[in-house]
Amino acid sequence: MLSGLTVVETGDFVAAPYGGRLLFDLGARVIKLEPPAGELARRYGPFPGGVSHPEKSGLFTFLNTGKESVVVDLADATARERVRTLAARADVWVSGLPRRQMVDLGLDWDTLRAVNPGLVYCAVSTFGWSGPYCDRDGGGLHAAALASVSWAVGNPGRPPLDLPLAQADFQGGVNAACAILAALYARRRTGSGQFIDIALADVLAYYTGIGATLYVYYGLEWRRDGQRASGSMGPYPLGIFPCKDGLVLMICRTPRDWDRFLKAMGSPAWADNPRYRDQIAMGRDYPDEVDALVRDLLKDHTRDTLFQMAREQGFSLAPLRTVADTLDDAQFAHRGFYRALDLPGIGEVQLPGLPFRYANEDARPLSAPPRLGEHTDAVFREFCEP
Repeated sequence: MLSGLTVVETGDFVAAPYGGRLLFDLGARVIKLEPPAGELARRYGPFPGGVSHPEKSGLFTFLNTGKESVVVDLADATARERVRTLAARADVWVSGLPRRQMVDLGLDWDTLRAVNPGLVYCAVSTFGWSGPYCDRDGGGLHAAALASVSWAVGNPGRPPLDLPLAQADFQGGVNAACAILAALYARRRTGSGQFIDIALADVLAYYTGIGATLYVYYGLEWRRDGQRASGSMGPYPLGIFPCKDGLVLMICRTPRDWDRFLKAMGSPAWADNPRYRDQIAMGRDYPDEVDALVRDLLKDHTRDTLFQMAREQGFSLAPLRTVADTLDDAQFAHRGFYRALDLPGIGEVQLPGLPFRYANEDARPLSAPPRLGEHTDAVFREFCEP
């Protein structure tokens, strides 16, 4: 889809690199600018044997397969001028660096569009490039707190929680990639680039904003409710339940789904009690009572058995998979979601692929992530020399 397009990526850790990785998987050439010490993800694991090594990070490998690494010291004026020359010939610029730093370096949107009016410039940051917090430092933890995620998830009375496994940053990266695709589509019609401002806090706030509808439609105030959505988000049930060999997520909030679930469970004697027909009241007033009844129905069934029941009877239930479970998941295997990559000095690893597929397009071949500075000389010769 993006064959022939050049993306320049600056930024550490996950958000900007994941956006760049998705663009690479769609066919773009991605040139990654790294500081002399290498970007932050190189110092995150997992590492083979638990031994830290900047060329063997599992996180860096996943985020940067197939990219080109160019080492540049942005504190050096000559280096910055070479980067601006590179930007003048690029199609997309993805920045994960702070707004003030990019302005001071002369690598902000206003500066780069003067040399490349067709450039699509996407800034990914915690608080965005405008507003009262735009020049404050922060990360996914702060985005989750500002967006009310930390306040809304977890058990009542316990400390606030961050989203696990850098989820805020991954969500920022995928939103950046989608916005860039839209901007590239617009450029085909107008010939002009544009500025895209992705704030992790905004992305997460959009997700938690559904709590407003909970109040508008059901008069329920959002509160932390453990493994249940607060008040089941209106009709009961929406929550995570234990079964014989793990956990399942059940969302049977319509009368049809609730009836089909109860039928699959053998139509227990209590199912016709009017107290257990009012799904709004169950979610709002006595969810613990109904949870106990549901757990009793599930306790002798495995995750896979329950999932098969749900598919056959037509109600919404899914098993919660561990990471190890997903490697053997039949649906992932059918889609070819995990792909093998042989890494020098490490061996074969399994990497997740794109979260979507095109029916008539093969996945782009995987290749090893770049060594630090591997492509510096070649890229600058190509873009900066007469």
